[in-house]
Amino acid sequence: MHFYLMFALNGLTHWLFLLSYKRNEKPRVMRSITMIVLLAVGCTSCASILNPRYKSMSVFTQQPSKVIIRSDTLHTEANQVNFLIPRSKDSLKLVIITDTSRQTFQIASRSSFAYYLNIAYNYGLGMLIDRGSPKRYTYPRRIYLGNNMPGGIAFQKLPETQKGEVNLHLSLPYINSFLLKPVGENTKSNTGFLGLAFGVDFYHQNDQYLKLGLGVVSDFLSPLPAPYYVEGGRDYMHSAYGYLSNHHQIKRLDWGYGLSLAENRWGVDYYIDDPDSNPPQVPQRKRSVSAGLMFSGHYFTGRNFHMGLQYRPSLWRLYEDPGFRYEHVISLDLAWKIRL
Repeated sequence: MHFYLMFALNGLTHWLFLLSYKRNEKPRVMRSITMIVLLAVGCTSCASILNPRYKSMSVFTQQPSKVIIRSDTLHTEANQVNFLIPRSKDSLKLVIITDTSRQTFQIASRSSFAYYLNIAYNYGLGMLIDRGSPKRYTYPRRIYLGNNMPGGIAFQKLPETQKGEVNLHLSLPYINSFLLKPVGENTKSNTGFLGLAFGVDFYHQNDQYLKLGLGVVSDFLSPLPAPYYVEGGRDYMHSAYGYLSNHHQIKRLDWGYGLSLAENRWGVDYYIDDPDSNPPQVPQRKRSVSAGLMFSGHYFTGRNFHMGLQYRPSLWRLYEDPGFRYEHVISLDLAWKIRL
């Protein structure tokens, strides 16, 4: 619900600017922009909207224990205890009592992902509002306690993968940098936002898997899907691709390499027709299909979520103007694994 509210407000700001400009109300443009910025900053600080007041946490132990959290004493069930804790800048004190020991741990708070999301959503302005809010902070979702862990504690425990396991892979190539060579054109380059990809992972070893995936990326002007207005013309670039790759997992690191097939598109759109322009403003469209490679590197920040870079060089053009033609797309990728 909170995310859709942010999405709607962002779309509203773009529409207001578009209407003001189209009506040629130039004296009112700066006043409208000021109102829009104040509305966006005042209503859409990400952590205050997205983060609930209480953080859900779980503590895992290796034997039946009592867990003292502030003034509450909880008993583990199946060596696990779940609880809600108010968000705070202060460290969280945990006391773990067993039949033979008593241990105390201090769990430091940290700024949440929603706090840093302000950078992408409102260029960091929402951080000014979230700065002093307790909703800015978070604690680790899962805490594992055991003598076999460094310091007796671990905050994330990645699920063990086994040979024969199959996972669904979903990703958002959020920031995409293009270098394309359309037929009959000079080299084109641009960087923009938004994409979607999915695939299937098959583990042929405990720490290696094959991935078959499909995706599409763009150089959309806005970091969120919303209407925008650009005077004159604007280049656009898209790439739809499929790939087969082999991946290695070493603790939290995941790196892969493979083959790819991509359809790369470049074009120019004009948002306002100018009959007096010379030469006439004619939209252009160019596409090419190329074979190439795929390289990726990701880091797991949680049990399922990981982020990293994907580099796809296209090397051999197949149809129009066939032959060696180097192009590439580099993406900042946000991804999730879902075990099937």
